[in-house]
Amino acid sequence: MFKYNIRSLLFFFTLAFIVVACKPTGKITKIEANTIVIDTTNVSKGDSIALLIIAPYKSKINAEMNQVIGYTTQSMSKDQPEGLLNNFVADLILKKSNNYYIPSDSQKVDFCLLNNGGFRASIGKGAIIKANIFDLMPFENQLVVITLNGESVNDMFNYIAANGGEPISGFSMGIKDALAVNIVINNKPFDKSKVYKVVTSDYLANGGDKMFFFNNAIKTEILGHKIRDAIIEYIIEENAKGNKLNSKLDKRIYYEK
Repeated sequence: MFKYNIRSLLFFFTLAFIVVACKPTGKITKIEANTIVIDTTNVSKGDSIALLIIAPYKSKINAEMNQVIGYTTQSMSKDQPEGLLNNFVADLILKKSNNYYIPSDSQKVDFCLLNNGGFRASIGKGAIIKANIFDLMPFENQLVVITLNGESVNDMFNYIAANGGEPISGFSMGIKDALAVNIVINNKPFDKSKVYKVVTSDYLANGGDKMFFFNNAIKTEILGHKIRDAIIEYIIEENAKGNKLNSKLDKRIYYEK
């Protein structure tokens, strides 16, 4: 539990209002998030009015965040070159993105690329509450579809190889001497002469984590959905079908011997 007195909490709300009210002209390059939980011990008399004002909102937020949205049959954590959490999130993001995306041509999203650094918590076995997904993905990142030529896509594959693996879906690849080999996209060999569409976060689309190959985008399309919201939506949908969530390691990224 993070402990802040009521004056600190009021400062937080004031700061949040200022951030929302202002419209910065610069480009956001980094977002850091922290969770603040109210500790009402040793509240002074001067703070009591503020506490009374905040109390109903705190109760409502707690009820919302503690809501069970689904269940897993296993614990899922990130790992390299692939991990159960990597594969689970990347797969659902690719699926949800193609549900959201209305292409101007007939080409759907080919694959998904996220980053391990964006996953800030694991998902435990059993019940999943909404707060678990906020812990996993505390950022306000939006889903973006990037259209890239084959040369830039090849740079992307080599970036993944050099990093030892990132969360991906829609393709498989080997790593040999820190380079990508044996690349297969949707069951077809990678064709450097083709144009591909990748779904990612707006942070990465802007070159975050040194993904500079996105700077060569032919087209950038914002889907209008947050990554975190897409995860929550998917889990709720699967739970409504009576499905418990799971993941598997399928050698979508592997080291070539």
